[in-house]
Amino acid sequence: MPDFADDDLLTSAFADFNSEASTYVKPAGTTAARATVQHRRKVRTIAASTLAALAIATPMAAYAASGSDSNGPPATPGGSPSVVQTTPAAPTTEASATPSAPDGRISKADLGNATLSIPSWPKGFAESCPHGSVKFSNGKAGALKLQGEPAYVDVDHDGAQETVMLLACSPQGDDFKVLTFDRDTTGTIVTLGQVVGSAGNEGKQGTDIETIWEVQAGDDGQVKVDVGEYRPCCGAAQASQHQWRTYGWNGTAFTQTGGPTTFGPSPYVTDLTPTADKLTMTATGSGTWQGTLKVTVRNNAQFATPGKLRVALGLPDTWTIQVVSGCTIQPDVLPVACLGGSIPAGGTKVLTFKVTAPAAPEQAERSLWASAQDDKGADYPARDEKPGKIQIVQG
Repeated sequence: MPDFADDDLLTSAFADFNSEASTYVKPAGTTAARATVQHRRKVRTIAASTLAALAIATPMAAYAASGSDSNGPPATPGGSPSVVQTTPAAPTTEASATPSAPDGRISKADLGNATLSIPSWPKGFAESCPHGSVKFSNGKAGALKLQGEPAYVDVDHDGAQETVMLLACSPQGDDFKVLTFDRDTTGTIVTLGQVVGSAGNEGKQGTDIETIWEVQAGDDGQVKVDVGEYRPCCGAAQASQHQWRTYGWNGTAFTQTGGPTTFGPSPYVTDLTPTADKLTMTATGSGTWQGTLKVTVRNNAQFATPGKLRVALGLPDTWTIQVVSGCTIQPDVLPVACLGGSIPAGGTKVLTFKVTAPAAPEQAERSLWASAQDDKGADYPARDEKPGKIQIVQG
C-alpha cells in the first residue's frame, strides 16, 4: 500500500478522536492561566523564604550546640551577622589573687635573738625554766637554750614552711620541748604549737619521754623526733634507747602519727645479782690471816651486760686483795673493785679473790656490789640494784 494512504488513515483517526474528546475538555481561558501563574509564584516565594531561614538557623544551632566562646557566633550568609553580648573576664591582678601564706622559715640566729612564747614546764621546773614571753639573746634565756639545728616543714599545709626547733632547759640535767614557730602577716615570730616535750609535758596524756636529741623534717608536713626514756642526769644518760617518733598538726595541736609508742626493756639497764660464799680467814705463820673469796654474779636481764662488769668489795682498806680469776683490779680505787667481761642474758660469772688481813679479823658482814660500766667509767643504771653480803668468819 502506498505511504500516503497511511497518512490519510492517521489523519482521519485523529480527527475522529478530537471530535469525541472536545465535548469533555474545557479550555482554561486567560483568567485560569493567570491564577495558575500566581499560585506557582507564591509557592516559589515560600520555598525561597524557607530556604533562607534554614540557611540562617543552621549555623546558629550549630553554634549553640558547641557552646559559646570569646569569638562569638559564626556570621550568617547574606545580611548583617547576629550579635551576642558577652562579658569579658576580669583581669587577674595582685590585689584580686589569693594572698600567699607568711614565710615561716626562720633562721636559728633570728630565733636566738627574738622574744618567743614558751609553753609552761612540768611541775618542779617552772621556777628554773622560763616560760611565757621569753626574750632570747644569742640562743639563750637563763637556763633555757636552743639546741641543735632547726627543721623546716610545712606542718599546716598552707604552702609555706614553718620552723621546728628543739629547746633544752638545764637546771639539773636537761628537760626538753620541741616547738614550731611561724610568722604572722606583720612578720612577727609566733609559736604555732608544741610538738612534744619531756618529763610530763604532754599534760593529761603523760609521756615516757625523758630525753630528746634531734628533730628532722618528715614526709607530707610531718615532724620526726629522736627521743629516749632516761633523763640525761645523774649517770642515766647512756641508758636511753633512741626512737624516732613522728608527729603531725591536726589544725589545733600536734599528735603522734607514727613510730613506736613505748620503749620496752632497755639493753642499757642492768639487772645483776651478786652473791658471795662465806669468807673464812685462817692464821698464817707470819701473823697475818688469809682466805679465799668466791663471788658469783648473775645477769637477770633480757640482754647481755652492757660495757664491762664491775664488782666492788666492801672489805677493810687495810686488807690486801689479789685477783685469782674473772676480772682485773682497778688500781687506787676504793672500795676495791675489778672489771670483767660482759655476762650474757640469764648467765653467770664467777670471780675468785685471795684476801689477806694484817691481824685477826672480827666476825663481820660486809657489802658487795655489781654493776656495768661504759668506756668513760660511768655506770649504767640498774633496774633494781641490791648489794650482796660477804660473811667474814675465823677458821
